[in-house]
Amino acid sequence: LALKPTIASKATATAQMITTTIRNASNRSKRGIYDGVDIRSGNNVPFSLKKTKRKFKPNVFKKRLYSEILDEMILFHVSTTALRTIDKLGGLDNYLLHSGRVEEGEGWKVRQRILQKVEDCERKGINLLQPIVLKSTNVSAESASAEVQA
Repeated sequence: LALKPTIASKATATAQMITTTIRNASNRSKRGIYDGVDIRSGNNVPFSLKKTKRKFKPNVFKKRLYSEILDEMILFHVSTTALRTIDKLGGLDNYLLHSGRVEEGEGWKVRQRILQKVEDCERKGINLLQPIVLKSTNVSAESASAEVQA
């Protein structure tokens, strides 16, 4: 006779399935801003189909990125996917403050500096995180043509 699992044992089984550990990032990706990209392994598959192991390394290079809040250029090891994400989120500061991928390494250190500067400015009554509105200085076509005729 097989015993049927009770509701309590089903709940603990699902809880065990949910609490799986996430693989740690490699030491290489701790050095810079990699946006979740890491070294992966796979196979080279030639025409003869004899598979040989290989590594797929992320496309990473050194790049100076501008932080608007810190008002300085900062050198990072950055992947191309991270650069695209930085552009998408509206700059380095927004990426470091709002991305969930910055947990340690170079990015985390700069993020702490940005948060410290924001905190210092808020104590002084300055809001650095307020959206910046640029005034448009478009000249209408009629006034431009009037200037050309004059």
